[in-house]
Amino acid sequence: MRSDRANPVEFDSALGIHYPHVRFWLVLLFLTTCCWFRSSAQTPSGGAESSTWLSYFGDQPFTNTLALHLEASYRHTFPFDHPEQYMLRGGLTVDHGHGLSSLFAYTYLVSDPFEGGTPLSASASEKLPEHRALEQLQFQHRLIRTGEKHITLTHRFRAEQRWLGTETEGEGATRWKFAERARYRLTAKIPFKTTSWPIAPNYVSVFNEVYTAFGPHSGNSPFYANVDYGAFGWNLGSAFAFELGYQHRYAPIANRVLGQNDNELQLTLLSTAPIRRFHHHAQ
Repeated sequence: MRSDRANPVEFDSALGIHYPHVRFWLVLLFLTTCCWFRSSAQTPSGGAESSTWLSYFGDQPFTNTLALHLEASYRHTFPFDHPEQYMLRGGLTVDHGHGLSSLFAYTYLVSDPFEGGTPLSASASEKLPEHRALEQLQFQHRLIRTGEKHITLTHRFRAEQRWLGTETEGEGATRWKFAERARYRLTAKIPFKTTSWPIAPNYVSVFNEVYTAFGPHSGNSPFYANVDYGAFGWNLGSAFAFELGYQHRYAPIANRVLGQNDNELQLTLLSTAPIRRFHHHAQ
């Protein structure tokens, strides 16, 4: 579960493809991906090279087609040595049916600056803030059947308008820089067969996301970053899930928060619990 409300369209349920050894091969692929660290032992490049990322992703429905979108993330250098960034996001998710959904959201995040890979002892006035608006279109569909379950693909297109605080020495963020960015993410959610082992994961989630800069403030190169992610997931009832994963982020230019190669341990709680259920319990 990646907090996606839209019901997927089943493209080829008639194929009825079965893979008796799918779990073995998917676990092997996941471990191979997690162990494939692009060289991060190089000279620090202006940001953190290893991080721990604690996140919450939620789409809380309040009608059949609308949901309150809530996110929060807190990032530290690995394991928990120095804070890097925290992020809060709220928005509205619209379910258009047939696997299609859209999201309109606002993001506020604050970053701690680094210099040459070393965190600076910045005061609260020297932290780097950012305001961000985003528009997203997402399409989810079933790919192939594995026993009684399906591998699901999710295509996510996102445009972002960013207002980044720029630092003035001794005064913190006193000026603002505007930038635009586009992102495309392809996610595969691969379910496991039900097992009697109580701590066995229920699925594997993997994705690749490409970031590109566009518009008059995009600079010399449109390529901004590339992110690979792989995680084991556990369903916690029908409305919650937990993912433990690894993420690698490559950017050609460090941004004073993250280095060119950032290796991240991800711990994520996901939710699609409806608001009316919370209201009912509160009564």
